[in-house]
Amino acid sequence: MLMRLMGSVLAAGLAVGVLVAPAEVPSAPPTGRDLRLAAAAPASPTYTTFTLNIRHDLGKRKARQDMRKALTTLGDAGGFQEMSDLVDRQTLMRLCKDLDWGWYMPQDQGQEIPIVWDRSRFRIIDGHTVKVHGPEEGVTPSRYINVVRLREQATGKVFGFINTHTIAQASYDAQATDMHRIPRLRKHFRMLRREILALFATTEHVFVSGDLNVNYLADRKRRVKGLPTDELGDLVSFDMPLQGSRGPTSLLDYGMTVKDGSGLELAHSRIVHGWNSDHDAVQLTYRPVDLFRTGPLFNRPVSSIADRHRVLDRVARAIDDAEAGGLVRVISSRIDDDAVTTALVRAAAEGVDVRVVLGGGTATGAEKRLEAALGTDRKADSWFHRCSGTCLGGAGKQQTNVVLVSRAGGTTDLTLVGSGPLVRNEAGRWTDAFRVSTSSVYDGYGRLFTRYAADGTDTSPRRVLAWGAFKAQLYPAPAGRRHDPVLKALAPVGCRNARGLRTDDGRTNVRIAVQAWSGERGRLIAERLGALQDRGCDVAAVLGPKVLGGIRRQLARARIPTRDAATGQNLLVVDGRYGKLAGGHVAWTGGPGWTDQSLVSDGITLAVPYRDTVRGYLDGFTRAWRNG
Repeated sequence: MLMRLMGSVLAAGLAVGVLVAPAEVPSAPPTGRDLRLAAAAPASPTYTTFTLNIRHDLGKRKARQDMRKALTTLGDAGGFQEMSDLVDRQTLMRLCKDLDWGWYMPQDQGQEIPIVWDRSRFRIIDGHTVKVHGPEEGVTPSRYINVVRLREQATGKVFGFINTHTIAQASYDAQATDMHRIPRLRKHFRMLRREILALFATTEHVFVSGDLNVNYLADRKRRVKGLPTDELGDLVSFDMPLQGSRGPTSLLDYGMTVKDGSGLELAHSRIVHGWNSDHDAVQLTYRPVDLFRTGPLFNRPVSSIADRHRVLDRVARAIDDAEAGGLVRVISSRIDDDAVTTALVRAAAEGVDVRVVLGGGTATGAEKRLEAALGTDRKADSWFHRCSGTCLGGAGKQQTNVVLVSRAGGTTDLTLVGSGPLVRNEAGRWTDAFRVSTSSVYDGYGRLFTRYAADGTDTSPRRVLAWGAFKAQLYPAPAGRRHDPVLKALAPVGCRNARGLRTDDGRTNVRIAVQAWSGERGRLIAERLGALQDRGCDVAAVLGPKVLGGIRRQLARARIPTRDAATGQNLLVVDGRYGKLAGGHVAWTGGPGWTDQSLVSDGITLAVPYRDTVRGYLDGFTRAWRNG
């Protein structure tokens, strides 16, 4: 959903490593060296943040006490507000140097709302400041929004932090009380929304802090137009505890995360008392979520808007998280999703090499936009190519859908294997994307990308490729009982004395979710499944809209339970006895349908032999079975 909200919002950034006069407070300390990563980013420890208003007239000693206490007790990163005095900012800078903390505090604008972080954990990537409005004597100083992106040193993951402080006395008890000030307050929240969306587009983990000068304890009930709950409530989670931070009944100090896909899961939050300032601190602790961890990610067409767009939005997020100098490659049968298209265009504009290969067919509006943005010169860094029909020379269609991202935040060598094309109507179907950051898989798909981009007749005799523990079946492929890839996958299945993940009754589970199933090929596969059912396997199938009547009747005669669902998958899962293993587990995903035409089409089926992945696919099958 949030990738749809972002539209064409672009993240602006100003370099923070500018030279400044010695008397001024520097924007930030040195950024440190770049980091090189392993393919799969390690898990991050919990992440604790804070927000604290340091009252501007405390005096040097009391302000220093509050700042030091915050830096040494409140967490890994934080935001301060109301630091309008130069002496306070210089004090903070000296404390940060002494404690090895970083800071973002531009000397000409936004200096009153510094962002700070523990340099043993983070290094700054970039930052920028947005001016919301200018000053008015006796009413308000200028107001700003500060934004930084931080690299976690141990993992390479990117953490975004926004800090702000809005105009005072525009709202009393979450009402629009001062009609002279309230337009500036509402403008501030509109601009804050844009900055959150822009940061979310390029950052794995997004947190927002600030003194918003609106009492959230009242605002969450009143929902006055243009105030935080109304303006931001669909976008962010308000993670503060429901207690006062400026007195017992006024909660002005906010900690927020993006609702869907922010990469941060709240563990707990609390109000921390005992400061010289008239505000208490809000401290929030999060569990960072790995958005690209190995395993399947599912669309749920009967759930929320975010769940219906989960696969496409995560693809767009991976592309947006690529950085200048990186590489994004896409093979798809069709593209018309706005979020994915915008992410590809934006990535190319920001210095990412973007290369797209599509099968033949009439161009969508999104594809025309991509062609215009990327060009068609395959000697260039970025380009768009449409194959003349199929890309490997088959007589059918191009049915491969895969996205390769050299680096998405803290994850390198990311491969996303899709069950369907990058099109809007996938939101109405049960689909999945398999995420993996194994270099052998990334390199293997990269070599196949080169073969697809060649747009010729692929004559390689090797149709099964081994990529470490993974195996890839390349289409076009031969037909018949001995050669059909699905029949070969089913050949080692045994049915009794299984010790799998979900085999308490000793029967091997065979689960199928197929959108297209027909013809002689389909008949032979159904025949094999019927034989497995007769031998005692637990076979069940979710059938999509292109499973023809003859196949349905054949499955019924074999007493194989089926359910109809709007599935976009062509999935086979085995859990139990497989070959010599009583506890085997394999999922085959990403391949073409079970039809005669599919054998002469372009396609790549990936066989994944991991327990957690198979468990994930079994759970996804169950959801589609129950809710399809």
